[in-house]
Amino acid sequence: MMKRGYFFRNCSAYIIMVSVLSAFSAVPVSANSAQTKWSGTTSTGTIVTDTDCPVIVESEVLTFDIQEFPKHHYKEISEYLSYSSNVTAEYTFYNPADYTISATLIFPFGAVPDYGYLYDSYTGERLLNTDTEKYNITVDGEAIEKTLRHTLTYFGSQFELSKDMALLHDGFIKDDFYSPDMPVTKYTYIPQNVNLETYNAANAAFVLSADPTKSRVLMENQNGGKLLDDAVQLECWVDSGKFVINVIGEALSQMPEWKFYENGACEKEIGGNMVLTDTEVTTLKDFALTAYDESSGVSETDWYNAVVESMKSLEWSNGAISGADFQFDISERLLRWFEYDITLEAGDRIVNTVTAPIYPSFNMNYDPTIYQYTYLLSPAKTWKSFGTLDIIVNTPFYITESCPEGFERTDNGYAYHLTRLPNEELTFTLCSDPDPKLPAFNNSRVLMPVIILAVVILAIAAILLKRKKHQG
Repeated sequence: MMKRGYFFRNCSAYIIMVSVLSAFSAVPVSANSAQTKWSGTTSTGTIVTDTDCPVIVESEVLTFDIQEFPKHHYKEISEYLSYSSNVTAEYTFYNPADYTISATLIFPFGAVPDYGYLYDSYTGERLLNTDTEKYNITVDGEAIEKTLRHTLTYFGSQFELSKDMALLHDGFIKDDFYSPDMPVTKYTYIPQNVNLETYNAANAAFVLSADPTKSRVLMENQNGGKLLDDAVQLECWVDSGKFVINVIGEALSQMPEWKFYENGACEKEIGGNMVLTDTEVTTLKDFALTAYDESSGVSETDWYNAVVESMKSLEWSNGAISGADFQFDISERLLRWFEYDITLEAGDRIVNTVTAPIYPSFNMNYDPTIYQYTYLLSPAKTWKSFGTLDIIVNTPFYITESCPEGFERTDNGYAYHLTRLPNEELTFTLCSDPDPKLPAFNNSRVLMPVIILAVVILAIAAILLKRKKHQG
């Protein structure tokens, strides 16, 4: 007996109408049919990996040099790399201990902004980390070695210190189930004798009940499923052409018993059969590195760890991993870090400087466009002690909003001096005009949704009135 559905496929016309009404009331109407909002990246200061490190931060000078805004799209790498706005964090570190301290520091600098994804114009291949050479880390003015690191993240997710730092591993992740050398058996099936002319939305499905301590199962291109009492049903469109079932760990005690249905509701069975055409055994490492590209700038271990974390986040019931959201290519789901080491003798004091491009989010619905910058200050509280903070924004543009408030105008832009870390994260909005406005919505593209909304309201009113008369 079905316990609860994984995907909702059926709903009444009334609910659909209510959903339409809710959508109109909740989402502001935009005058532009093209994309008008673009996400940037969240910058975060330098963090020490050892929570017991006695090194203190006597002061930090945080300088934003923003002389230009980014474009919403770049066609050429050279054009993207010529974008010059950046942020520089200058830390004065002091070692109060009577012994030498070597510390590993990490600087998370965000995922690639959604306007920063570039492709080779000849091959069409994704180009990753094209801007990393623009980042510079020095100690007392001398450049030091740094290592580019990556961890799994998700679009729109906010950086969380404890959660994201826990995803950084020296080598392959150590997990209770997953290990690089464990077997992965890949079964490839081809559906046959399914009448797709009559049932063009036909689905194939099988019921899985595995011991998740021994086996995990991932169906590629899965489109839906159901939780049953003691099992789970995995489903996929028949017209996908082939079905790939990956069994991670021990082989299943029983091979899949396939059934075919007329559509995605998986209620009415139809004819058809599934033919096993290939069986391949590989390792989890090779499976995780299926879409790995050595030229991406991502290490094998970081890529493997990100894929494993992705599978862990998609674990379902009875050993199933949701294949609907799984991707072998996780290049768009990576948070970027720089990792580097510093050494301070007893009583030593050094100046550590990190420079990186700054990528804002922006909203083109405003006239002129507004650009929001975010820099997380809370991770700095992990240091043993933190002194003063000076924030400098060198820019010809106007700060229209900020948190915390208190920026003062200077000849070169804005400045803010704090004697301690604020409780809030640092955010500020820049614009070429001191008073950006949302334009009046008065063209036909804006009026059309309003007309549709009015029609829906009148239709509902007519139905209710007809029912009332009938009941009367």
